[in-house]
Amino acid sequence: MLHKFDTREPQLDPLKPGYPFNAHLVAGSTPIHKHGDLDFWINRASGLKGFIINLTVAGTGLVFPRTEDERRVHPGDMMLLPTGVQHDYGRAPEVDQWHHRWIYFRPRATWSEWLKWANLIAGVGFLSIDSDASMQRIESLFEDVERVSHSETMLSEELSFNLLEQILIRCCELDTNRPQFPIDKRIHQVCQYIHEHLGSELSITELSKIACMSNSRFSHLFKQQLGVPVRQWIEDQRVSLARQLLITTNLAVNQVSRHLGYQDALYFSRVFKKKLGVSPREYREGHL
Repeated sequence: MLHKFDTREPQLDPLKPGYPFNAHLVAGSTPIHKHGDLDFWINRASGLKGFIINLTVAGTGLVFPRTEDERRVHPGDMMLLPTGVQHDYGRAPEVDQWHHRWIYFRPRATWSEWLKWANLIAGVGFLSIDSDASMQRIESLFEDVERVSHSETMLSEELSFNLLEQILIRCCELDTNRPQFPIDKRIHQVCQYIHEHLGSELSITELSKIACMSNSRFSHLFKQQLGVPVRQWIEDQRVSLARQLLITTNLAVNQVSRHLGYQDALYFSRVFKKKLGVSPREYREGHL
């Protein structure tokens, strides 16, 4: 019988209970063998601040045991655990191993539609890969994310997120029961405009005119389509670009701030720290 561990104690190893998952992306592989060091139960009643996507590559895992939601995951089965959803899983007791690959991440605003899986059980998404070719392709992407995220190069995080995007898009292709909600072409046009003018003021009135809608109709449709209010989406895009500039250029923090349309560098730093948990200067120092 596996023991359940509450994962609140501080821990530096992401494979052990208590790891805080403060980064924006952490990837790993967990080979669990009966009575081994990693053979413990994960029990996070309130989940995590970010998402976890999980791929079983060998053996069998057990999720939500002894409840009406109990489910086993086998090779080719995937799980998507959103923010705040309970984690309750481990090796199925009737087998000797469960090997799974996983990626913890804080999603970008543009990913909202890719994170809506059709098969939900207790808030957790489940998806089965039904072909060897698809399994090989997705497992290879998981391996690439883990390798790149551990490389600690200047652009390793950005490349890791790019690879993760490919996984999420592949999952959408495989999720045939997922309802398709194509983004309204007017909202898509506004998103393109925002990306091209991130350093501008970008008022709701201006964006509504581009979409040929009233302010209220535009704001409602934007949130409906992308899952977040337009102001939050713009802020997320600015912070995402700020991260790239801090890593790949020698621009001072106040120069990055002005480039993104923030006239007050202190306000920019507060926004950045609220989003990422560290100041722009600390973020840059952590990626040197």
